[in-house]
Formats: sequence, structure tokens, C-alpha cells
Amino acid sequence: MSNWEDQSVIILWIWLGIAVLILITLFVVLLVMRYMKNLQKNKQKTVQLIRKTQTGYLEKALYIQEMDRQRLAEELHDNVISQLNLIRLNISTADLNDLNQDLKKSMRIIRELTHNLTPPDLDAIGLNGLITDYLEQVAQHIRVAYWDNKIIDTVASNEVKLNLFRIVQELVTNILKHANATKIDVSLRISLKYIILAVADNGCGFITGTANRGIGLKNIEARTKLIQAVYKLKSTAKKGTTFIVCVAVKPKGNG
Repeated sequence: MSNWEDQSVIILWIWLGIAVLILITLFVVLLVMRYMKNLQKNKQKTVQLIRKTQTGYLEKALYIQEMDRQRLAEELHDNVISQLNLIRLNISTADLNDLNQDLKKSMRIIRELTHNLTPPDLDAIGLNGLITDYLEQVAQHIRVAYWDNKIIDTVASNEVKLNLFRIVQELVTNILKHANATKIDVSLRISLKYIILAVADNGCGFITGTANRGIGLKNIEARTKLIQAVYKLKSTAKKGTTFIVCVAVKPKGNG
């Protein structure tokens, strides 16, 4: 083989190498572009998911606020306004001592409503303390039994503590208004991983699973979703109702 032929073969291999290198480069560029495109899509999906989650959280929070306002309006209408109207009608004929007792009753109702609406200092008091203080008030109206099976002092977030506390308030309010019960049993179990809260009464019960659910149950359901809890409601006619809610413990600052 001549020198010219050797040079031609060398040049041919050089061009083939260049062509292969160009193809490899193009392939790598295409892979990078595809990766960047997928990365951008995933980023957009993540942003959309975050926005959707934030929107859903905000909607639930606003829904709960609306339920709280509606429940407050009912309490004011059914208790305070009715009581004050009765005083107005009987003011000219009633005994002064009776009027004084009626006014004290109205003031007590307003004070309890104010106390229940005031956000507690969640950093200074635990869930057990919140429930204990509240049930001391409830015990003035009905027999209450409370068990605290606490294993540890949990570091549950303030959001979880507040919503579980409001659930207890909502359940007790429903019992006092509708159950015709003579006793309320409340138990709280706190472990390293879970908080389990149970509220039961010995009242008249009701049919569960029906479409006709009151503000209280809707509010409770919204609160459980807000803190990603699971719950079970069991009610038997003339035997009472039991409500159990379980939520995973998350450290403060982690939602």
C-alpha cells in the first residue's frame, strides 16, 4: 500500500471519528435538553401542587371560620338573645331576685362564649391542659369523666393542638344541645407517634351516614382534614355516641 493510500485511510478514520464525536455530542445535547425540559415540567408541576395545596388549606381554613361564625350566631340567638328577650317580657311582673338570676345566667353564657372564642396561649399550655380547663367548665352542666393516658409530653404543632381542642368543644356543644345525655366520657392518649382523642356520651344517639348533618359535624370533619387526621363516629339509638380521632404527631414547625 502506497503512502497516499495510507494517508487517505488515516484521513477517512479521522473524519469518521469526527462524525462519531459530532453524533455523540448531538446525542448528549439532546439528552441534556430533554432532561432540562422534564426538569422544568416537574418544577411547574411542583409549583402547581404547592399552590393547589395552599389553596385547599386556605379554603378549609375559611370554611372553618365560616362554620365558627355560624355556630356563634346560633349560640347567640338560641341562648343569649332568647334569655334577654325573656327578661324583657317579664321585667314588669317578675321578682327582682328572679330577674337577677336570669341576668347572671345571661352573663355566664356570654362569658363562656367569649372564653371559648379567645385563642388560647398554645405555646404556654399543652393539649391536656386545654382540655382539662375546658371540661372543668362543662362539669358545671353535666357529669364529666376525663382520662389522660399520656405517655409523653408531645411536641405536636399548635395547629394540631388548637384543632383537636376545637373538636372537643364542638362535640361537647352538640352533646349538651342535642344528646339529652347525663354523662360525657373523654379520653386522651398521647404517644411518640400518635394522638388519640375519644369523646363519648350516653345520650339518645342518632343515625350516622345521613345527608342531614349539622354545622357541628361538618366543622369537625373540616378540622380533621385540616390536620390530616382520621376519625370514626359511632352512634346507637338510646345508647349514645362515640367519636374517636387519631392524628400523627409532627414536631412544631413541620405543619
